[in-house]
Amino acid sequence: MTKLPIRVGATYSNGNFHGHWEVRQVLAYGILCEDKGDAECVKYKVLAGAHRRRSFICSSEEFSRWMRYEVVRDENSWFKVENTA
Repeated sequence: MTKLPIRVGATYSNGNFHGHWEVRQVLAYGILCEDKGDAECVKYKVLAGAHRRRSFICSSEEFSRWMRYEVVRDENSWFKVENTA
């Protein structure tokens, strides 16, 4: 599986179903994450899922393990971004 790049402003899904499904928008990337012992962290906001409207910080490694694919919103639905390369 190819590792997706983490981009500020992009939205990603964990690909889970029902109550475990979540969509996160990257607010900042490469920030210092002192409490995690990792110099590179991701700040994100949950747009859909159990923790909707809340922001969090995690290591970039943790975020990469969580995300399955990039998504875009069209009206009220989220769609997987197909790789055009």
